[in-house]
Amino acid sequence: MSRAIKYYEPEHRRYGVANNLQCGYCGNTTAFYMNLKFKHELCVEKGSLNVSLNQQRTQHILDSISKNIWDMISKSQSDGKEIFFCANCDESESVDLQERLIDYCWQMGCPGCEVCGNYISEEELRDLCTECINERNGEITEEDCMYSCSNFDNGLIDVFNHYDITLEDLKKELGY
Repeated sequence: MSRAIKYYEPEHRRYGVANNLQCGYCGNTTAFYMNLKFKHELCVEKGSLNVSLNQQRTQHILDSISKNIWDMISKSQSDGKEIFFCANCDESESVDLQERLIDYCWQMGCPGCEVCGNYISEEELRDLCTECINERNGEITEEDCMYSCSNFDNGLIDVFNHYDITLEDLKKELGY
């Protein structure tokens, strides 16, 4: 039986942590694992086998990862060799630096999405869609929004879902 994957809402994520990772699929910002190979030391003591890591070498590797995490993420994405994996959903290709994901949203003019968690206000959403609905005399569908609205690709559907509003609701409120 597989473990249920948890979804992390934006208000339950860790923000402001230097070089914090975030999974774009589930929103996890706390637990990741890396595909690294450490040299193990084996020794036999009193008939049992003990496995250990060289503490000095391990600490050196961990310090190096801390200093070079930006480069490691970029290299793993460009080379297609996954290094970091989400410990929640086991995805690797969507793991990136949280700061970079949020910057990307802001640069794209994101009205709000699951990645950044910064949604425009409900009033702004209504104003934005009211203009478009009135221009078309209420003759607009969600498919029309998909092809004609510049904000749709940047996360407008996530804003609708966040406020639990549908296009049909907005049209009814406007009398269409």
